[in-house]
Amino acid sequence: CLLLSQFVVLSLFAGGKGECTKHASKCGGGSGMFFLVQECVGLIMHGTKAAYVPSIFVDSHGETPQYRGRPLNLDPQRWSLLQDMWCSHSVREKVISERSTTRQVIIQNYY
Repeated sequence: CLLLSQFVVLSLFAGGKGECTKHASKCGGGSGMFFLVQECVGLIMHGTKAAYVPSIFVDSHGETPQYRGRPLNLDPQRWSLLQDMWCSHSVREKVISERSTTRQVIIQNYY
């Protein structure tokens, strides 16, 4: 969880389906921002709907790596965009926008 700097276990083998949704409803009033380590991608959610956003971590070339193993650094510009989104209460609108423009739709309560 990027808001509380907490780890949320998503292991599907441990019954972790919907853990981000539960965490967001408990701690963020239904909205949440997460970094998915295995996929190296950001996740924003509102209610039971979620969307991917670019990772806030980049490699030495300023790119989001397509595979793990490279050292990553925080990108201050990407982090600032997420902070602005949260502070302006526009997470819901961004989730709706991303879900309407992408071909990769996340199943409700998947994360």
